[in-house]
Amino acid sequence: MLAGPHLAVGALTGRVFRRAWIALPLAFASHYALDALPHSYLSLREPGQLPLKLAIAIVDGLIGVALVLWIARGQPHRWVILGAAVAATPVDLFNPVNPLGRWLAETPGAAWLVSLHMEGSWHVPFGSDWLAEFGLSVAVLLLVALAAWAGNVRQAT
Repeated sequence: MLAGPHLAVGALTGRVFRRAWIALPLAFASHYALDALPHSYLSLREPGQLPLKLAIAIVDGLIGVALVLWIARGQPHRWVILGAAVAATPVDLFNPVNPLGRWLAETPGAAWLVSLHMEGSWHVPFGSDWLAEFGLSVAVLLLVALAAWAGNVRQAT
């Protein structure tokens, strides 16, 4: 998945669980759960359709950040929400295509996290089927927005 669903699910996790010691590890683990769903792997290192990939990644990221800010707005535990959103995203840094990922892949205590991320991700080739590539990502964003809205309604009553 791109960053948007990870950020949004992390923020919602922080909002629901409210305690950092619960929300942060659950938000971190949510990354693995979301990556187990079919999604496109937008490699920006491959030049094919780079402008389209960049546009998709930017729009997705902006939607994710907007949802995080909306979910955290007015909440007394907003720092937990923001922290959980951040905790849900760094797993993508574990990819061994970047220096940090290569270092982590060789570190005995963290190598299993890299392996779990690489083996547990269900990547659909970019450009093969838009519904399979992005349908579940969009569904996750919509479900998070609906859950946050329902939480706002319940909190207001």
